[in-house]
Formats: sequence, C-alpha cells, structure tokens
Amino acid sequence: MSAEQQGDGPAGLRKDAPPSGSDTAQGGADARPATPSWIRELDMALTVHPQVLLTGNVRDQYLLPDDHAAGSSATLAPYSLGGVIESLCTARGYGALAFLDQVHERITLLRLSATIDQVPAVLREFAERDEKWRRGRDGQGADGAEDEDEPEMLDRVRDAMVGVVHHPGPPVGLVVPYSGRLGSPQAPVAGEAARLFAAAEELGHTARPVQGASAVTPYNTVFWVVERQEELPREFAVGSRAVRVISVPQPPHDQRLAAARHVVGGLARYQAATGGPALTDAETAAAAKALADSSHGMGSSEVMAIGRMALDRNLPVQRLDEAARLYRIGVLDNPWATAELRERIATGEEFLNGKVIGQPYAVRRTLEIFMRSAAGLNGAQASSSPTRPRGTLFLSGPTGVGKTELAKGVAEMILGKDARPIRFDMSEFAEEHARDRLIGAPPGFVGHDAGGELTNAVRANPMSVLLFDEIDKANPRLFDLFLQILEDGRLTDGRGATVYFTECVLIFTSNLGITASVLGEPPTGEAGAGDTDGSTGATEVAPRANRRQLSRHDDPTLVRQSLREAFDAFFNDSIKRPELRNRFGDNFIPMDFMQEKWVPQILDKAIASVAGRVRDAHGAELTLADDAWEVLRVEATRRLDHGGRGVLTAVESALVNPLAREVFRTPPRRGERLQVVAIEGDGDGEGYRLEVERWQG
Repeated sequence: MSAEQQGDGPAGLRKDAPPSGSDTAQGGADARPATPSWIRELDMALTVHPQVLLTGNVRDQYLLPDDHAAGSSATLAPYSLGGVIESLCTARGYGALAFLDQVHERITLLRLSATIDQVPAVLREFAERDEKWRRGRDGQGADGAEDEDEPEMLDRVRDAMVGVVHHPGPPVGLVVPYSGRLGSPQAPVAGEAARLFAAAEELGHTARPVQGASAVTPYNTVFWVVERQEELPREFAVGSRAVRVISVPQPPHDQRLAAARHVVGGLARYQAATGGPALTDAETAAAAKALADSSHGMGSSEVMAIGRMALDRNLPVQRLDEAARLYRIGVLDNPWATAELRERIATGEEFLNGKVIGQPYAVRRTLEIFMRSAAGLNGAQASSSPTRPRGTLFLSGPTGVGKTELAKGVAEMILGKDARPIRFDMSEFAEEHARDRLIGAPPGFVGHDAGGELTNAVRANPMSVLLFDEIDKANPRLFDLFLQILEDGRLTDGRGATVYFTECVLIFTSNLGITASVLGEPPTGEAGAGDTDGSTGATEVAPRANRRQLSRHDDPTLVRQSLREAFDAFFNDSIKRPELRNRFGDNFIPMDFMQEKWVPQILDKAIASVAGRVRDAHGAELTLADDAWEVLRVEATRRLDHGGRGVLTAVESALVNPLAREVFRTPPRRGERLQVVAIEGDGDGEGYRLEVERWQG
C-alpha cells in the first residue's frame, strides 16, 4: 500500500509537497546543504540500536534530495520526519513501517518492499482493521465503527511493538509520534501505560538484529518521537543503552539558506509569470541570503511559510525579510522603516533634551544607538544573531538625574506621543523565584497557566520599550535571561512558547559607582580634604585613593570613568557575567550629576506643570513674580545634590504645599488670575507661606 493510499495515515508523514513545486537549489549542486548530522546519526543507529528516541525540532521540514525527482541531483524537496525515516529505512532494506495515528486511534501500515505476508501478523491484522475503517469512512458499505472487543489503544501499541521486535525479517519499524502523550511526566503511570513502557524496556534489551544475507543488518526498530524529552513519562527508559537518543537541532544557516532558495525560486518564477520584473541571479541570491539571515532561530517549515505569507500579501521577493518579521511577531506596521521615525530621530536631540534636562551627553549617545537601528545597522558587526533587540541602553548615574525620564522620552520618540515604557522595578525581583515571575512557572508548579510578567507583556506588545529599573538589585539568576534576550532576541516561557524581543528596546538603569574610590583630594569644602599625620602634624600631599561618595562638584570625566569602572566590576566580579557585559558593548551610557546651570530650566518646567494643573482643576491662571521665583531657585539649588528630583521636591515644599492650603481655603473662580508675589519661610516649623494677589481676568 503506497503512502498516497494511506490517506489520513502516513501520507502526511511521508513527504510533503513543496508549496510551489520541486525546486532546484539556486546556484547548482554546489549550493546544496550538507546532509544534517542528525540524519547521519539516525542512519547509523539503525544497525546498532533497537530503539531510537528523536527529540527537539521533530515537527519541522527538512530540505533533502528528492528521492523521486527525475534529472538533476540538485533537486531538493521538503521532507517531514516520517519521510526521513521512510527514506533511510528504504535504503536499509526495511520491508515495512507502521505508524501510530493517535488522532484516529489506529496503527497504519506502509509497505516499503515486503509483501503483505512478509510483515508481522499483528501488523497485517491492523492493516485489515484500517482498511475496514477506511471503507466505512468513505461510505463503501463497510462498518466504520470499532468492534466492541477492539483492544485499548495502548494495548494495540504494545502488541504492535512486540510483533515488530520479534519479527524475523525483512526488518520492519514502528514509529510512535507524540510519545509524550502516552503517559504523564508528572505522575507515575499505571495500568496499560505501565505495561507498555515495561515491555518497551525489556524488548530493548532482548532485541536482536534481523538475520540477513549482508554482513551488517539492521534491527527491527521502534522510533519514539517527542519534542521535549521532559515530556516523556517517568517510566520511559531514557537511560537504557538500548535507546539511542538523537536530538534534532534547529536548522543552521546553510539549511535555512537552502529553504530560502527554494522559496525565492518559486516566488521569482511566480512574480515573472504575473507580469512582475524578472530577477537576475545576483538578485535572487541576495534575496535568499536576506531571508536566511532574518529567519535566525526558525525552522525550515517556517521559512517556507514565510514564502506563502509573502505571496498572500503580494510582497516582492526583495522584501522577504519584512515577511519574516511579520511572521515572527505578527505586527503589520514597522515604525523602524518609516520616514516619520527617521525624522523624529533626526530632531530627537531637541526633543529628548526637553524631556531630560541637563544630560546632553547621554542624549547624544542615545540617539547614536537609535540611528543605527533606523539605518538597519543594529548588530551589523556580528555575523550571527541578527534577531537581537532593536536597541539596548544601560543608563548609569546618580539618583534623580533623569534615567527614567530618558526611558519615557525614548518610548515617546519611537512609539508615539502616548507611549510609555513597560517598567519592571528589579528590586522586586531579588528573590530566588523571581525568574518564574518574569517567564512563568514551569509545568506542574503553581501559576504555570498564568505565564510570566515579562513574556506576557511582550507577547501582547511586540514593539515595546522595556525598562528594567535598578538592575543591580535583581537576583543573579535573572541575568541568564537577559543574556539570552540580548544575544538571540527571544525567550521561551514556562509553557514552552517562544516570545520574540526583536522589535523591542531594552533599557537598564543603575546607580552603581556613585560611591567610588577616587584618586586625589576630595572636592573643596568636603570632609577629609587634608588628612594629617598624627605624629608630626604635617599634611600628606601625595595623591591617594579616597573611598567617598561622588558629588556634582567632581569633574564629569572622573564621574563617567568611575561609573564605567563600577559597571565593569559588577559584571566581572560581583555576578561573574563578563559575557553579559560584552553584550551591552558600547551601549553603556553614564549620566552626569545635575549642575546649577540647569536649575532655571527644570524650575520653569515644574512651575509650568503646576500652573497647568491649576488651570485644569479650577480654570484659573497661576503666575510667579520674580522675587518668588528667585526664592524657589535658591531652595532648588540647595537641594541639587538630589538631582532633578531635588528641584521638584523644592517646588513641592515651597510652592505646591502652601498653594494647596491657599486654594483649599479660598477656591479660585473660573477666569481668576493668581500671582505668587512672595514666598516666605525656610521649610522648618510650619513651612513656607505664600503672598498671593488675585484679580478677575
């Protein structure tokens, strides 16, 4: 019985038809990928192991030479795993393969070379039942219902396995896809499932190669197939010497390139046939390479699915990398490719400096990073992992200088006026279980179905600005997650689903290094400026390292150097993750202490905000006289060691609090004008008092 006659059985396992017909790899035979090592290992295992466990990328398609193609040996076709097994078994002289079909609870038979009387009796019986079931399904008069005495499914699998292993020849095989569904990995199996796995373990040790004319003959082989080994029931004898465990990896670049050539060839022919421009060999080669590069981490079947998506959306061959992006994250609009975003980045210096006052150096460095992304050169220096996030920033500096405000400004610049970063306060993730909060608990643990806070957020908003505040306070286990995000641009959550960070911007903040060892004397006016030798009274004049808190009086170059040294020491020595430090590369951005020259600008912005709130709440206009403004400036300067937040605290203490008392006692009427002509007090005792003049406008 041929695979095509098997209908719902092995036909879907044998070989899947190419989306656009068989295609000769562009570039001739030299462009063919090498046979994957796992296929060579599987071929070897047929002669030395009675059972094979295939795990990993087992649901993919694999581009291999077409067994049935006439002509060029460079003709490739996509095979499923069942098709690969069939091809290898045919070459080894197997007479038949049996496939477990869990959908219809049947075992179907695919004869390769044997006659029906040369297959095990139990498989002949299953084939007869299958034919009876098929005739009933197709309305040919036979009863399609199962017999009342039909054995349970696990009994059938056990009987088939015993019949296969004990068959004298020609060799036969039994393929059990979705093996993890035969029992639970969390609890011991019982009943028929226990009998099945006990029999499998014993048969593995008692099986013998099939007798034959050749010197090396294969076993009757049982093929177990599961995506993740941990899905198997506990009773499965993974450690048995009779079981060969073969991991099927994600396709490397040459395999994806072969799939990309397959897709590009079909699309190019379709494009030319429907009146589109004919592509040169160089153009098709460039398109195939772009698709292979942009499909990093995907399977060959996904590469071919991208081709179908491009055809459906009428995307030209030259834009297959855009189709890959659409397939990966499902977002139709790409702001990184728009002229509008390029314009916002080009004028971003003025915009961000308006959002974050007093940090021109940090703003310039930030914009350089996003210019790379908008130009399509993010990560261009790396030959691998083109799926890294669009941008990564590590903002380091004292408290209150605008690290969070810069993150908010970046989100607004990239994603639009109302956009805000998705913020994670990493001081809340200091415990051992914090990893589970971010990506979700593993199967069997409480909260497994809820998913993780980080993965859920990115799945819901694939284009996001993610802010990880005070990253140095996070549990060290979390840094492995960040390493994977920065390198591969993806994470697998607790439920096994992949979440892509390719279109995200990641911003980390820290105030590491504010307490530093500084060479030389402290700034003028600070304690310890002249240490004295107690025995002679002489002042020590030689420079030495002083451990002290950095301040706004220090030279900015010294501050940036200290912050960078603390950054390196944290990753190299504290958490011992120098590889993560390297992933940040030159994206470390130190932020300066707030200087007195920026106080008027911050002060005016804060006063404007207060006036706007009065306008919105009461319909009144608030202004400050020069004397009152000067009192605020002096108070803000006095608190400048706390950065811009100190300025805002001064405004709250000296203006907002006494203004609230004034407005509470005598609410202003709509259209009324209020001018603060004087601010009295020093913040002690009852605090500040305002002298306010009112008139109707």
